[in-house]
Amino acid sequence: MAAFYGTEKGKLDPKRRLSIPLSLRHDPATKKTHTRFFLKYGSERCLQLYSVEDWHVMEEKLGRLLKGDREDRDFVFKFLEDACWVTVDGQGRITIPSSLQDRAGLGTDVVLRGVIGFIAIWSTETYGERTAALDDDALARLETSKLRD
Repeated sequence: MAAFYGTEKGKLDPKRRLSIPLSLRHDPATKKTHTRFFLKYGSERCLQLYSVEDWHVMEEKLGRLLKGDREDRDFVFKFLEDACWVTVDGQGRITIPSSLQDRAGLGTDVVLRGVIGFIAIWSTETYGERTAALDDDALARLETSKLRD
């Protein structure tokens, strides 16, 4: 699994291009700089960028679900809505399709956040609301309950 860490501010240009900072594209564990990603809508009004390797793992899981019942197949159908491959250009940018930009409510200003297995792309407003809801006390409670040995 690729390890993406850090938080960066970014801007979408008028052509819907977004620079993916080298600090997020570079995986120190593998010493690899990612030049291609799988882009999809996330469940919390963000976009998710997966490395090629991590997306192939996800594809295997989704493939198993496609062999399941109707609910599983419907989930895969919705999970992949508007999803696509994106390539990092020579200036370190990807182009975000308008359908995904609209679904995530992305304006010009965005926040990119490494979330271990993917990079989340949030509108600045949504990210601010999300982090404001998780104050230090709430974080301490969750950390204590979720990360117990």
